[in-house]
Formats: sequence, structure tokens, C-alpha cells
Amino acid sequence: MKATRLLFILALGANLSAETVNPADRPKPKADAAATVTVTAESAPVDLTKTPNPVKVLDSEAIHRSGARTLGDLLAQVFPGQIQAYGGAGTTASLYLGGTRARDVVVLLDGIRITDAAGLNADFGTYGLEGIERVEILSGPASTRFGSDTHGGVVALYSAGPSTQGLSGQALLGVGNRGVMQGKLSPAYGWGSGWARLDLRAGREDQSTETTNPFRSTGAALNLGQQVGSAGVATLTYRNHFQGTPIPYDGAYPPPDYEFQRVYAPGRESTLRNEQLIGSYRQSFGDALLAEFSAGQSLQDRVEPGFGSSPDRYHSQRNQGVATLTWTSSAGGRFSGMLDAYDEASTTPGGDHAEGKHLALGLEGAFILKESLRVVASLRNQQDRISYRFGDGGAVPERSSTATVGKLGVNWSVTPNARMYASYGTSYNTPDLFSLTHNLSNGFGDLQNEKSKTIQVGGAVERGPWSAKLEASRTRYDAVVFFVPLPGFTYRYDNGTNLRVQGVEGSVAYKTSAWTIEAFARSQEARNQSVPGDEQLKTGGAIGRPFFSGGLRSSATIGGWDLFARWSWVGSSYQYFDDLGGVSGAHTHFNDLGFGVIRKLSASLSLEARGEHLLQPRWTREDWITGKRFRENDAYLIPTFPAPGPTLTVALRYRY
Repeated sequence: MKATRLLFILALGANLSAETVNPADRPKPKADAAATVTVTAESAPVDLTKTPNPVKVLDSEAIHRSGARTLGDLLAQVFPGQIQAYGGAGTTASLYLGGTRARDVVVLLDGIRITDAAGLNADFGTYGLEGIERVEILSGPASTRFGSDTHGGVVALYSAGPSTQGLSGQALLGVGNRGVMQGKLSPAYGWGSGWARLDLRAGREDQSTETTNPFRSTGAALNLGQQVGSAGVATLTYRNHFQGTPIPYDGAYPPPDYEFQRVYAPGRESTLRNEQLIGSYRQSFGDALLAEFSAGQSLQDRVEPGFGSSPDRYHSQRNQGVATLTWTSSAGGRFSGMLDAYDEASTTPGGDHAEGKHLALGLEGAFILKESLRVVASLRNQQDRISYRFGDGGAVPERSSTATVGKLGVNWSVTPNARMYASYGTSYNTPDLFSLTHNLSNGFGDLQNEKSKTIQVGGAVERGPWSAKLEASRTRYDAVVFFVPLPGFTYRYDNGTNLRVQGVEGSVAYKTSAWTIEAFARSQEARNQSVPGDEQLKTGGAIGRPFFSGGLRSSATIGGWDLFARWSWVGSSYQYFDDLGGVSGAHTHFNDLGFGVIRKLSASLSLEARGEHLLQPRWTREDWITGKRFRENDAYLIPTFPAPGPTLTVALRYRY
């Protein structure tokens, strides 16, 4: 984005009214909601214990404690085994939320899509955390709220909210082994009715094996907010993130046998820059009516190592506007209407250009049938138009489709400390552009929208310091796009049926005023039931998900010390092995151990120490070339892509 946009942001913040109003009368930005409230699962904020939609909330304190440098790092601590990175800092990280496919999760910032339109699925290793104060992960079908590509759910980011009166902020400097260096500067200024916050971050880290350049990232985020009268609040956020990621792991098929051969290229890397500019306005009209409007633009430029000397360049752009009107009755029932419109465009290597236009109308109602029983129902109709133009000037026919999806959920408060919840919903994806254009340009015909049906059930109970939760889900896909080989070394794509994903997970926690410990476990599988026997677990739609994962999390506060630790275990799965040239069982497990210690030296100064990946072996270039560790426990999540070795860091944080 051009510098004029940033000047516009600064000018707007400087000219907004400084009127002082009673804070109790103001609608709040969503990032300012309590950790026990979700602002993503439904059209209006609701207590976590009242919604039937499974959602996890990570507030600013949880993000800080994690020590995560990217969104992928953060989610790996929350969903071990469900997020898988291709080894090392900044490499591709895919989220198989609830066991669904990586392409079935969309990333939002302040309600606006920021997923790369030029990619097949969201890459969580490319999202920095600059300016982010809150993360919510909604599991299950989310098309009625957020449209296409959300069979598995959404990951919603929220930018920084209000700051205290006057000047405040924090600064951090950190170093560690494996070449780790990180810095952060986050000044903020609050006045009677508004705020301005800036978050600047930079870091570097050596890759899992020796490379010419380290992983490096820089990011900046500016957030402005202004109360408008006593019942309105306007916010504006700008984020800019850059990273360079070494990817030394390559391959070739040399003559005469054309058998796959691993090639180590220490200078091979990818770079990307993504930017977002998002504005929002919330206005309440008494206690019953709330109007919200958000609009924004997301850009991404990505350069990947190509075949040969020329790199592959991708460009993505999305513009979106969302308007919601919510009415709440005196009895606690709620009705919302939403209008969602966005267009997206991508340019791929060779100059191919795709455009998509999407328009949707959504309705949602929440009804309290009796004091302990709450029902939420939603419906969405969306129209999608996709056009594609090749770099040589040719084009494929414009594709139009309409999808209607719905969801119904029930939350039953059995007692004040126990609840049960269940939901059933449908979702859909438009076909990915590569498959669609390949079919259309070669005369193989159109592809249908992918569809799914999901049922989720759960229960939670608290008794004194104890709490427990158990959740289960099953998703069945229809019209799944799959690869079909043809004679003469050609191929096409078709729609298939009977892909089923199911899982169950539970947790037990014990919490006191000084410490807490939680144990969790998950069992899951994905099957393509259109093929026989064990092959059901080995197709493209089914591989990659570990059958079992679990672990422990704990934290404690002792005097001026904050202590926290985590351990997770990820079991075996079916994966693609390049040395075999096919799918096989990865009969290995992956332990991950981390800890953190924060010592408060004064009211403003703290010393932080962290250890990550403490059970991972150190890889060398020779280990990868020879395949020495390719069947070794704890060495990788994705075969042949090394996990980073043990990392120890220390940092000083100053708050003012």
C-alpha cells in the first residue's frame, strides 16, 4: 500500500473529536471483550458457556505467555497434531482443524478475510502477531457466518483495543541460541475518548539446518480508535508484515533413470509481504439495537523458489465489506441480519489472473426457550462468480454458482456448573482455481461446489477446582474434488463422495488461585469411503492427520515468578514420503516440550526465559541428504522436513 494511506490514517486519528464520555456507556471494540466471552461464534458477543459452537479464546495474556512469534507457533501450542509445519521457522504451516482438510479454514482480521487468494489454503507460518490482542478459533462448519472454505472453521484475529489514559507501552529485547534475536517496541497513547497504538517487531532465527540466510521477519501495526458520541466507536487498523524463509530442501529427477534425488540448496528461500487496512464502526441505539460495519483490503505478494532460475511470483488482493444489524429483546432473545460482499483477485506465475466476486445475505436468531435452554439458528445464501484469464490472453468461461447453508445449535445448562451442547450444520467450498481452470481449459467440464454436513456434540462440567470437557464431531463431505489420471500422461479432476472425518477430544483441569494443570487428548481419523480397505486412509483427502495426540499444560505464580510448561505427544499417521514416491504409514511419534519463566524484577521490568522444542534432535545437512533421521521419533511432523532443534531464549521486557 502506498504511503498516502498511512498518512490518511494518521490524519484521521489527529482530527477525531477528543470528547470525554462515560466509559460505561460506550460500545467496546471486540478485542476488549473478556476471555470468557466469544465475539466470533455468533453475530453478537456471547458468554462461552452459552453458545453451542465450540470456540477457544486466547487473550493478550495468553498470547504473551506463549512467546509465539507467528500465528502458526501459537496454534501449535493449542492444537498439537492439528497444525503441521514443514520444518523450521516460517515454513508452511497448515491447520487441520477438527481433522478437516487444510483448505477448510479461513483467517480473519477484525472480521475481514486475509487468507491468501493465490494459495490453496491458509499458511499459518506467514501471519505475524504484531498488533494482535486476541485470537479466537471457531471449530466446525462456519459457512453461515463466514461463507465459502470454512468446513473446518475459522481463526479470527482482533487488533489492539483501547489503551490507558496518557502514554503507555512496552519494549522487549531477546536473544537465544540458534541465532535467535528479537525486538519489540509498542508505544500507546490514550485520551479521554480514543487511543493510538503502534506495534513494531523484528526477529531472526536460524533454520533447522545450515542455510545461507536465516529466517527473518519484520512487522508493524498501527491501531486508532475514537468514541463517537456516547454510543459509537470507530477503529482503523493498518498492518504490514515481511518475512524471508530459507527452504533448502529440494529435489530432482536426473537422467537416465529419472528417479527422485534429494538436492540440498542452502540459498533457496521464499519471501512474502502482506498488508491489511481495515476500518470498523459500531453504534448502539439504546439497549436493543446494535449496528456494525467493517470494510478492508488485504494484499499479499509472495515469491517462491521456482523450477530453474526464475522465481515464482504470486499476488493476492481482497476487498470486503460486512454490515450487521442486531436486535436484542428484553427477554434475552436476539435476531441479526448480515450483508457480506467481497471481491478477490490473484495473479500467478506466467501472468494468469483470477477474479472472484461474492455477495451474501445471512440471518441468525438466538432464542431462550427457558432459562436453561438456548437455541441458535442461522442461514446464509451466497452467490459466487469466478473468472480466469491466462497469461497468453486466453480465458475460460465465467463460472457462477449459488449456495445456501444453515446451522442449528442447542446449549443446555443442566446445572449452574454443567452444560451440554450440540449442533448440526452445512458448509461448502467453491472448487480451487487450479482444478477448475485445468478442467475448463481442457474441455473436461465444470466442477460442482464441495459440500459438507457436520454434527458436533459436547459437554462441560465444573466442580470446585476441577473442570472437564468432552467434545466429538463428524463431518461428511460430498462432491469432493479429486484427481483422475487418464491415458497418455494426462489427467482431469472430478467430484467424488464419501469423505468422512471424525474425532473426539477431552480435557481435565485442576485450578487454584496459584497454579493450574490440564491434561488433554484427541483421537481422530479421516477416511475416503469410496475406496476399499486400508486405502480409505491413504488418499489425498485423508492423509496427514495423526490418529492420536495429547499432552499436559501447567502454570503457576509463586511470589514474583510466573512459571508455565507444556508437553504434547503426536502419534502416527499416513504421510507422503518422497523417498518412497508414495503414501505410507509414518510409524513415528513426535514429543514436544516447552517451558517459560517470567521473573518480575520491578513493577516495570521483567526477565523472561523460554525453552522450545526441547526433545527434538539437531539436524545437519548430511542428516537430510542421507535420510539418516527419516524414520526417527521426534525428528519431524511432516516426513523429510526437519523440526527445529532445542531453542533457549532470554528477554528483558519493560512496561511503562
